[in-house]
Amino acid sequence: MSEQRAVVITGSGSGIGQATAAAFLAQGATVHGFDLAEPQPDPLPERDSGRWVPHRLDVADADAVRAALGRVVDEEGGVDVLVTSAAVGFPEPFSEMTPESWDRVFGINVTGTMTCIQTVLPSMIENGSGAVVVISSIAGRTRSVANGAHYTVSKYGLIGLTRHLAAELAGTGVRINCVAPGPTNSPILTANSSEEEIEGIVQRTPLRRIAEPEDVASVVEFVADPRARHIHGAVLDVNGGLY
Repeated sequence: MSEQRAVVITGSGSGIGQATAAAFLAQGATVHGFDLAEPQPDPLPERDSGRWVPHRLDVADADAVRAALGRVVDEEGGVDVLVTSAAVGFPEPFSEMTPESWDRVFGINVTGTMTCIQTVLPSMIENGSGAVVVISSIAGRTRSVANGAHYTVSKYGLIGLTRHLAAELAGTGVRINCVAPGPTNSPILTANSSEEEIEGIVQRTPLRRIAEPEDVASVVEFVADPRARHIHGAVLDVNGGLY
């Protein structure tokens, strides 16, 4: 594997995923960004920063995930960091929830995460190193403030997946951790919440602000770094004190 780290980030077209891509590019990494539409980091990488490789992908399509991430593994000789940030949520109440919306949320948030990890994990184990960062949510700690029950349940599932895999990966050299952001200034919150609702969240948050995507990206970047070598199976809350 090259000295330049190879990083795969899903959901990198906006919000936390986009900010995380920019953070790793600033480190000089080769970043493969995946989203439904061709993603672009914000801010754009500077001339001397890392290499940005955008891809279109629906992570709910398991065959497409295996093909696309498999090509990255082959091209890069493995993946050093995987960040699973792709997510979707809908604000519908439980009584109005349809099987189709339930399946879409789980297809992206949970099954998509599973397929991404399954695809890159063999190369990480073969190389004896690697870091997986799963993006859950404060919804996986309590409940969603902007989305329905399907979103909440999916985010609980990602915490369970992280903790289970932490045990399975013992002795492989591969670390997995979970980051659980609180309400963040990203489309998944702003599209489903009014200004008044967001202000109410701000007033309930001890730090009196919602997170910016960069606040979460900096934690993702740290926990994926070799400096965090003894952090494994952890759930890191980035929520301004809101529980």
